[in-house]
Amino acid sequence: MDAVVLAGGGREPGLAEGLPNKAFLPIAGIPMVERVMRALRAAPEVGRIVLVGPAEIPEGAVDLCDLRIPETQDLLGNALAGLRALAPSPWVLLVASDLPLLTPQAVSEFLGRCREEGVEVYYPIVPREAVEASFPGLRKTYVRTVEGVFTGGGMVLVRPGILERLEPTIREVVEIRKNPARLASLFGPQYVVKYALGRLRIADVEERVRAIAGIRGKAVICHRPELAVDVDLNRPETLQRITQALGARPG
Repeated sequence: MDAVVLAGGGREPGLAEGLPNKAFLPIAGIPMVERVMRALRAAPEVGRIVLVGPAEIPEGAVDLCDLRIPETQDLLGNALAGLRALAPSPWVLLVASDLPLLTPQAVSEFLGRCREEGVEVYYPIVPREAVEASFPGLRKTYVRTVEGVFTGGGMVLVRPGILERLEPTIREVVEIRKNPARLASLFGPQYVVKYALGRLRIADVEERVRAIAGIRGKAVICHRPELAVDVDLNRPETLQRITQALGARPG
């Protein structure tokens, strides 16, 4: 299947001159977006790679993608632009550019679990204990369910046509994606109560997504912290720990 790497967005405070946005921030000497594309290129399941980003990008990243698309006004617009460039791919993997720890093994593990019939969207969720095992005390947004406590991964496997159809709903979810309480309220009082009482199940969320959006989504549990550990420039301690982890990697 093909992949779209989302490397758009404006400059953030603290970035060095010459960097168009945080996707191109070097960590242990290699820009984040380049690390992401290296992992995708080494995953045997991934075919073409489209990079959606600024008009001018540092050298290196260009060599790892098959096609470059100029960014639009926002995240969803960038995703749609990438999907249109890959039409008529039946499945496309949308990937954030701020996952510097991403490995081909993690990509393959996630994709290998996306096998259920009739599903249109797959989303990886990572147990808190998996993140804590590698990064104790790392600040992440977690959601508690009956099955465990999870944080979301930085990619999604989709059937391309659904994004066009669900654009208003997706925009709302993207806006509130890091606020568990607001996400719960989007689903209705019954689910808010379940969430508050610790009785919310993953299947409840999947069921409600189907009712709201008319699509079948599937949360895929993956014990791979590299799918979820991203870079937030407002949390310098996270960046420091990621840099240390990359420095300790063999090779």
